[in-house]
Amino acid sequence: MSLITWNDNLSVRVKELDDQHKRLIALINDLFDAVTARKGKDVLGAVLTELIEYTKYHFGNEERLFAANGYPQAIAHKQEHDDLTQKVISFDAQFKAGRAMVDLLLMNFLKDWLTKHIVGTDKQYSAFLNEKGIK
Repeated sequence: MSLITWNDNLSVRVKELDDQHKRLIALINDLFDAVTARKGKDVLGAVLTELIEYTKYHFGNEERLFAANGYPQAIAHKQEHDDLTQKVISFDAQFKAGRAMVDLLLMNFLKDWLTKHIVGTDKQYSAFLNEKGIK
């Protein structure tokens, strides 16, 4: 069962970034599947760690494209990335310490954040990067 389903409304019209967004969606769906199947802490922790690491990779990739092409909203965009990264790293530490659970509340937060970020913030760079020849 999927928590998030990729559709064309999520496309930023940059293949590399769309592919990375699809991977993030797949990882969130994997985590959701593990939660709904009531997998143990080890399984949940492994999927959560993979999601965090891939998210950092993706954010870094976007930010490198911004820097290389002079994207004017790069600072504000990076701040959104940094805010989420700090929240998730903090949650991960709480989870590993046994003070937090991966639950549906977290899953809905991740779903809402990612879809709103793609549609509301990421799509703002689509035309800019496309005009720079990045498609």
